[in-house]
Amino acid sequence: MKFFEYLKNTSRLSLYTPIFPMICGFVTFFCWMTGNSLLGMTILLLITCVVLIINEDILPVLPCLIYMIFNTSNNNILNEDKTWPVMFVLAILLIGAFISHLISYPIKFKNYKLTLPFFAITIALFAGGIGFLSLKQYLNGIIFIFTLGPVMLILYYLIMTYTRPPKDVDYKKYVCYIMITLGFIIVAEMLTHFLRSDEPFIEMLRLDVINLGWGNRNGIATLLAIIAPCGFYLGYSDKKFAWLFYTIGLIFFGFIFITFCRSGILSILITFPVLLIYSFTKGANRSQLLISICVLAILISIFVLIKKEFILKAFEHISDLSFTTSGRSNLYEEALVCFIKNPMFGVGMGYVGPNLHLADFCIYWFHNTLLQALASMGIIGVLAYCYYYFVRGKIMFSNFKRFNVSISLGIIAFEIQSLMDAGSFLPVPYVLIVVILTAILEFNNTKESKTFMKSIDVNNIDVCSA
Repeated sequence: MKFFEYLKNTSRLSLYTPIFPMICGFVTFFCWMTGNSLLGMTILLLITCVVLIINEDILPVLPCLIYMIFNTSNNNILNEDKTWPVMFVLAILLIGAFISHLISYPIKFKNYKLTLPFFAITIALFAGGIGFLSLKQYLNGIIFIFTLGPVMLILYYLIMTYTRPPKDVDYKKYVCYIMITLGFIIVAEMLTHFLRSDEPFIEMLRLDVINLGWGNRNGIATLLAIIAPCGFYLGYSDKKFAWLFYTIGLIFFGFIFITFCRSGILSILITFPVLLIYSFTKGANRSQLLISICVLAILISIFVLIKKEFILKAFEHISDLSFTTSGRSNLYEEALVCFIKNPMFGVGMGYVGPNLHLADFCIYWFHNTLLQALASMGIIGVLAYCYYYFVRGKIMFSNFKRFNVSISLGIIAFEIQSLMDAGSFLPVPYVLIVVILTAILEFNNTKESKTFMKSIDVNNIDVCSA
């Protein structure tokens, strides 16, 4: 019995080292590289079950939850015969582990800041298309209704309820370790994709053939824009290896340019200068940041001199990029037409329009957050999302400490991209990651507020002087 408790406690402690996300990340990349997506999902889900059983805190579940989709090198995995039986068994095990967790650590119901906004979005999603769609058409979008609404509400609530890290664990650094490990997974998959291709590098970029299975160049740029500021936060927090973490963050920003994703480049042209100014004015270890920038600048200069023709071709391709609607103007016009057809509830998530071919498990995306809400859910949807963004904004900007600024700039970059892409309505992995990070921000704000109040000793206050 004592041995079991010792093993359990030791396991708990090992979950909070940077090694644990790295192990999960290695499993993810290996299974993606070898095409064993189902094996990767199985391993990560089994780890999730074990963590849920032995640990009250939900933070160690996050690497498994976030990385799971990045096993997917084949976007047809859900159409394979063996997939669904395995997923059914894993779902049963996961439900059992979750019930065990609830029994061991009963949930304490509380009205968190985003509970009502998520509930409002859920209502708007279910109400979308009322009076316009047939039942069959309505059901076309039911997966997205559930995943964007109730699933995200439950995920947010669980994170807020069960984020209970041990006192000696720096949960902010731990979250950033999880995120930069994800960055390494994406970069490794991207480089592997380039090496495996028969097309010249520049031609790959020109032809827009970067597809990792789980996402294309737009998805890669979106995620790296969210992740890169986490490297900077670790640079603020670690005196010894600050230069390394700053370098990692800068490399992630650099890879966004390599994707040649226009919305991604635009988002970091806005957020990166802000992050850089903040780092040199309010950040820490500024000298190491300067060293990282100088070293990378020297290395890039050497590469430019050696590969002059390659760079000229790359810049030629970049110059051809324009921040236009890229054929999306028809979608934007159609969104307004859809809103006019049913202004109160929109045309619903199951709407099928003429301008895009729909694949399995897809909805009709208008590639703009506001227009998507307007077209799919009408006035009800716009009001619900405005309420959500208002409350979330208050969480993000409640303080301007290093962790909040780093995470918030990543979220802002995501939202900028979503004005030209479908990110805000893609539940996995994009909305899932943003919801997780927002919940961690709210938890951090609550934690720091409690710490501040505890630092005030009311017994030592001089009432007269006060």
